[in-house]
Amino acid sequence: MLVFCVALQAGGLAHTLKNFLHDPRLLGLNLFPILALTAIFTGLLGNLFWGASVTSLIVHLLSLVNLIKIECRKDPLVPPDFALLGEAMVATGEYRLDLHIPYLIVILLFSLALLILGFKFKTKLLPWKRILLAVLCVALFVLSVLTVYHSGDLYTDLIRRIPGLSLSNVPAVFDELGFPYCFLHNYGLYEVQRPEGYSEAEAAAWAAECSEADTPLPVDVVFVQCEAFSDIYNADAFDYADEENPLYRFWQVAASEQSVSGHIVVSNYGAGTANTEFDVITGIETNMLNEIPTSAFRVIHKHMSSLARTYAVLGYDNWFMHPGQRWFYNRESVYDHLGFQSQSYVDAFQGYPWKGAYISDKGFGQMLMDRYTEQTAASDAPWFAFTVTIQNHQAYPWTKYPERPADAPLRVPVSEQTLEALSVYAEGIRDSSVLLYDLTEFFDKQERPMLLIFWGDHLPALGKSFQVYQEIGLDIGNESDLNWALDTYTTPYVLWANRAYCEAYDFSGRVAALELPAGGRISDIYLGQLVYELCGLSGSDAYWDYLGQARRVLPVICKGRYELPDGSITETLLPEQKAVETKLRRWAFYRVIDERVTAESQ
Repeated sequence: MLVFCVALQAGGLAHTLKNFLHDPRLLGLNLFPILALTAIFTGLLGNLFWGASVTSLIVHLLSLVNLIKIECRKDPLVPPDFALLGEAMVATGEYRLDLHIPYLIVILLFSLALLILGFKFKTKLLPWKRILLAVLCVALFVLSVLTVYHSGDLYTDLIRRIPGLSLSNVPAVFDELGFPYCFLHNYGLYEVQRPEGYSEAEAAAWAAECSEADTPLPVDVVFVQCEAFSDIYNADAFDYADEENPLYRFWQVAASEQSVSGHIVVSNYGAGTANTEFDVITGIETNMLNEIPTSAFRVIHKHMSSLARTYAVLGYDNWFMHPGQRWFYNRESVYDHLGFQSQSYVDAFQGYPWKGAYISDKGFGQMLMDRYTEQTAASDAPWFAFTVTIQNHQAYPWTKYPERPADAPLRVPVSEQTLEALSVYAEGIRDSSVLLYDLTEFFDKQERPMLLIFWGDHLPALGKSFQVYQEIGLDIGNESDLNWALDTYTTPYVLWANRAYCEAYDFSGRVAALELPAGGRISDIYLGQLVYELCGLSGSDAYWDYLGQARRVLPVICKGRYELPDGSITETLLPEQKAVETKLRRWAFYRVIDERVTAESQ
């Protein structure tokens, strides 16, 4: 059974079996569930062959479904998928699936043969022995799932022993480590916690509430999430002349009358790019999904509402672009679920410049401008683009770029490791700032009204235990201080409008109507809502309308800490403020789990 189970995986049978022989732990981890299930069903049915028949049917059908799902969505079968049988049935009508009928026939015939053999060869076990066998095997199976199979350390160690295998390439991990083991490892992971007092009917009623809709503005919208972008070079520790500061071009755009800027608070420090993407595009904070830190993109197993889908319903064309691998963070599958009509990844960047190991911000900008030119020439429909850069991804050694960056000028003594990290990281910040400036120069020449929003996904992990920040006088990572605790998750943003928008729609007046908080800091879940209002979409989606109300009451929500409209920070909310957070949590659960959205909802 194990051999046939592995043969049903998307990867090669010989290659996976070679991994099993190289690391015998994989053989045991994949064989044990099959043996345990066989023993359990043998005890329940009183016949070894009947037990093997049922086990064969279950294990092989699951393996086949895993193969089909990977081929269809580049995403393996995981236990939470069983809560989505309705969506799976819909999907069979949306995709041209290869059901691998020959494999299915073999599975059924093999299970039938075992069933028939059970009638010929009886297993003589007393009832109490059968029951005892089943109970003991169930207990052992459950205990193993909760301990061995659930171990993150074991999972990571097995992956690291296979050259070239990435933890983030989940389909490849399933192929290399074996479906039975990986399936059980994913049991209980990436769950969305049901909020206390949640009612699906109540949340559905919220979603159905319709306010009087504004007249949508025909405005092109471009979102640019910039990898590890921050403004730490504003710190007093640096001795840059203004025009030499890596942030110089960012400052120019932020100071323009055509922009509004401030800071956002994100869900993660040092990593978690996809979580910030999720927060912004869905308006749902990753940290609201579960008290245990999770990966937001791993909880999406069905079509769900998003800002992209809201714009699509209003007649926008949309596009997602990221110069990384499409399997990383399961993006290709997730962005399809979020309602994007087209996507571009690193394979679309042939001919665009790289810088070090990644597509450069310059190449990213060229691709974005080229796509905009092609899109507006081909269609009069307004355009929604959500894009994510990659050049400034960690780590930051001297060897990150072909040429060693100049030393960062500092007013304080620092270690060699800190100087290295700050100097290399500055090169990326400079290129990202130039990217923003170049985009505004390009879009300002366009005749169609345009809104551009640019932000950093998280602070970079500089040094162990926040070493680099501490050496330059920033107390990043200090959870005992409310201000620094929020600063650990704070990055800059700028929202810019081109000349055509400003002349047609009174940008400054509309920004004033946003009623941004005094401190200029908001949670990242509100970024898209700002653009939603500036596009005149109020009344188009009840959830995004409510986010506008919530932003005016609780502009920052982060790990049990809150920043209020007057800039004060607290860990204790008044009842009316707590009610806002509670409603957001319950509505988020509804959007992710219970709301029924189809591909036609765009």
